[in-house]
Amino acid sequence: MTVGTPAGAPVAGSAGGSRPAAGPGGPGAGGAGNAPQPPAPGTGQEPAGDTPDGPPPGQPAAGADDSAPPPQSGPGAESYEATGQLGQGSQRRGHLQHAVANVEGDMVGGDKYVVLLGGGRRRLRVLSPLIAERVRFAYCAPADLPDARDALTRQRVLILRGAAGYGKSAMAVRLLLGACRGTLYHLDSGVDFAHLAEQLENDTGAIEHGAGFLLERPDDIANLGRDTYEKVQGALSQADAWMVVTVADGELADGELLAAVRDLTAAPRPLDVVRAHLRWRLTERDADRLLARDEVCDVIGELLGDLPACRQAGDLAAALSEQFDLTGGVDLDRLREHRARLEVEDFEIWAESLPDAAARSFALALAVLNGLPQEDVAEAARSLRERLEDDTPYVRAAGPDGRVPRSVAPFETPRRRQLLRLRAHELDKPDGEPGKVLEYKDPGYARRVIVHAWTQYEIQGELLDWLAELVVHPAEQVRVCAAASGLGLLAAEAYRHIERRILGPWARSDNALRRSAVAYALSVACQHPWVREQAAALVDGWYADERPAPRATAARVHGLGAVSDRPVEELARLLAVDSVTVAVAVGLALADLVAADPNVTGSVLSTLRAGAEEHRSGRAATLAFLIVAAQVVVETKDIETGAPGAATPEWPTLLHLAHRRPELRDPFVRLWRGALNESFFHDEAEQVIGGWAALAERDPELREMLRLLVGAIAHGDVRSGRILRGCAEAWTHPDRIVRLPLTAAMVHAQLDLERVGR
Repeated sequence: MTVGTPAGAPVAGSAGGSRPAAGPGGPGAGGAGNAPQPPAPGTGQEPAGDTPDGPPPGQPAAGADDSAPPPQSGPGAESYEATGQLGQGSQRRGHLQHAVANVEGDMVGGDKYVVLLGGGRRRLRVLSPLIAERVRFAYCAPADLPDARDALTRQRVLILRGAAGYGKSAMAVRLLLGACRGTLYHLDSGVDFAHLAEQLENDTGAIEHGAGFLLERPDDIANLGRDTYEKVQGALSQADAWMVVTVADGELADGELLAAVRDLTAAPRPLDVVRAHLRWRLTERDADRLLARDEVCDVIGELLGDLPACRQAGDLAAALSEQFDLTGGVDLDRLREHRARLEVEDFEIWAESLPDAAARSFALALAVLNGLPQEDVAEAARSLRERLEDDTPYVRAAGPDGRVPRSVAPFETPRRRQLLRLRAHELDKPDGEPGKVLEYKDPGYARRVIVHAWTQYEIQGELLDWLAELVVHPAEQVRVCAAASGLGLLAAEAYRHIERRILGPWARSDNALRRSAVAYALSVACQHPWVREQAAALVDGWYADERPAPRATAARVHGLGAVSDRPVEELARLLAVDSVTVAVAVGLALADLVAADPNVTGSVLSTLRAGAEEHRSGRAATLAFLIVAAQVVVETKDIETGAPGAATPEWPTLLHLAHRRPELRDPFVRLWRGALNESFFHDEAEQVIGGWAALAERDPELREMLRLLVGAIAHGDVRSGRILRGCAEAWTHPDRIVRLPLTAAMVHAQLDLERVGR
């Protein structure tokens, strides 16, 4: 049996050469399974990130078997593991997008931005579902609504003007819900009208047709003139979009805009607003029974008075319904206390009212894993609660009823009540999968919960130890969310601390999962300009480090485009590094780039082809190509021109693009020839082509693409044709459990044609 060499094992050498003999020393310097796992965080053996995993440089790992280091290629090697994960890169991309959306709250992913005054950019925010839900089901319509609706229909842009408490924002949302057919966006108050109009007029695809825009109290409303208004109006009409702007009395300076203004002259009574909200939150019967009590109506009148107060009335109704749901009644003194605290930010009131460590732990677990299965959230919440609860030894005394209290009461609060308390809900898993996922109703809560816990309580160490546990979780979606939503957000809030405690030590770790976590964290944190500048210098240091682990971490960071505008060029230089660990990281990074933007495929293939032709980088480039080929897939339902004949949900992205784009075919075919003829990674090449063959067995259209590839590879290359024929024979071997007769027959037939043609 052939095995690899010590840490930083070489991959350089001429293509087609024999595998290197085993060398002395310990295991390879990298991926998952190549080094002993670190002690579990929180066990007292190792604080999260204080020291790098593994032994100091030059010393063998404790307990390592020096006589049997892991192989550097073939079964059991990290290269073989990486090329065996069909579609894994595309899955990673989806998990990362989900995690980034969590910490960006109601921000829209991708490239949807609005230009702010002064030239800055900010991502578009989708209107909070909580706001839309309240307006849809608990709106108390004033007499002005029909006139405002007609005006919006005629003008596309409507300016609602009125005093505080008249419900301008709720009416604006109600109007947009009725008018627009697309997404409803909540614009930043600093948005620049002129640039927004240009963005719509240019039809760049950044904002979809049929969208609606809510703009509350814009900063530059005093400078809004007729010309700018008409420009925005025309752009909205072209995009079949709508906009409602709310302003206070006296804020509009240009008299020529008065025709676009609708004044709110009437406001619903506070008691009517409370009744509408209670009927939505409870039931109509419970709401009417509650308001039939004179003392309840008296307290509502006492707290709200008779002046217009739509927002305050809605908040008071929420407090009433929450008390009623949890206790079956209403504590009027607590209601008065709640109203007194409304001067404070509502989120802080809610966060600080969570009653115990169990509720706070669940809130934090849901914030980090927002939108994930309920089992993952519950498991993470329990782990965090155990870290936060007091573990000091004590003697439990019997209570007044003679019973000794339990330290943990797992059946105390059912999930339904917990979600109600946390302003969250459960949803069905997508695509008909059984089970539920949990998420906050307001997408902005995830970020705020994490930041609140980090900044307001002395639990920083416990949080980092908990996240260190989650980034090595068996489920990849949990690992990505913990790294991006958790560590990434904290790095943006407290970069120096996270760099010292987590980023630096983990970048030097022998644990590939922790190195990946560093990359995911920086992909979020580097959206802050100052953090990006600091992180770029940090990654440059890893890039220049002679050890494989830091360079592998740098490669993963570049693959997510966190610190460089030319990631493919940065990764190309790492192909010359003589380490399988680095080569695998480069392959994963390139897979991340292609999964994020298929338009870079041409640059990636050209770079890999050039690298494959160089002696120093040949094998690394071949391995990187195989990883990209295996890990990036395209969903057939998302193919622009459609794939009506597709019988499988996913196709290999490189095969699909090479079939559609002639300019990709030459480097694609040449790289496949090199991979099949490369003896060092021969098993990896057979594994990838075998994975494609398994997909093609079920999909005639994909099988036709593979037939054309086989013909192109074998054309004029007898050796490559012979290798492909051997692969086809293996797919139908009697000892094989799952055989591929259709694909194997296709390969034999195509190779027979090539032989006849010669």
